Amino acid sequence: MNAAQMTTLVPLCSAIFFAGYQVNRIDSLFNLVHAAEAETKDTKEVIFDIHGKVCSIEHDIKNIEKKLK
Repeated sequence: MNAAQMTTLVPLCSAIFFAGYQVNRIDSLFNLVHAAEAETKDTKEVIFDIHGKVCSIEHDIKNIEKKLK
């Protein structure tokens, strides 16, 4: 390999390495987003469950108040 080929090969290898590094970073971002979506889904389910229980308790309290009047 002569010097001219080396001078074109080094930037090309650097560009390939940099592109691979960026793809790896993007892949890790997809994993983070997926984990955040799963956590949000779980949180939403818990909130809906709590809301249902609170509404049920409020309904029971109103029924007790009606019976006491």
